[in-house]
Amino acid sequence: MRNLLYNYIIKDFTNHGYEYCLEYFPHDSSILDIGIGNGKMLKTFHPVIKSKQLNITGIDINKAYLKNCKRLIKKYDLQDHLSIYHEPIEQFSPPNNKSYDFVLFSMSFMLFNDQPLILDKVKDCLHPNGEIVFSQTMFKEKSWLLDIAKPKLRYLTTVDFGKATYENEFFTLLENHNLSVLHDKATPGKCCKGEYRMIVARPN
Repeated sequence: MRNLLYNYIIKDFTNHGYEYCLEYFPHDSSILDIGIGNGKMLKTFHPVIKSKQLNITGIDINKAYLKNCKRLIKKYDLQDHLSIYHEPIEQFSPPNNKSYDFVLFSMSFMLFNDQPLILDKVKDCLHPNGEIVFSQTMFKEKSWLLDIAKPKLRYLTTVDFGKATYENEFFTLLENHNLSVLHDKATPGKCCKGEYRMIVARPN
């Protein structure tokens, strides 16, 4: 049931987000995907992952999602391109002290309560000149209704939408953690006056 609701509610944004992110990643990139979810996007994008020879490490805290993701990895023969771990990023240690070209937050950064801690953690996972890619909904205007309603949607849908991400606060957070924005691109679709965006940042 959770996978069905997950697919129905955020399928389109997940696909659009991954499409633009995969297009951005160069051939042979290594990627840490934080909050990989149920892997539904693999159905659409497994040819791109293979053709670009991407190496993806996916982590998530939801066992049901990862079980489905593991099934799709096997179905589309992605074992050489994708490995998954049931672990929170706060406790995750890359295997063999590996570092990554990119850290990806696809609809997941807004789920974290201590976002400064998460940014400090993932910067340590990057290669020199590595980049952090955020694919998420951004809001320009503060809304008390949105602040109250968005976190409570999980009780209705079982899907955690986290808290609203406001543009000014988000960019201030990046600046305070010595991250420079390299790209900021709108992607198709809108949600509750929010805009879908792909934002790429690099440690100074």
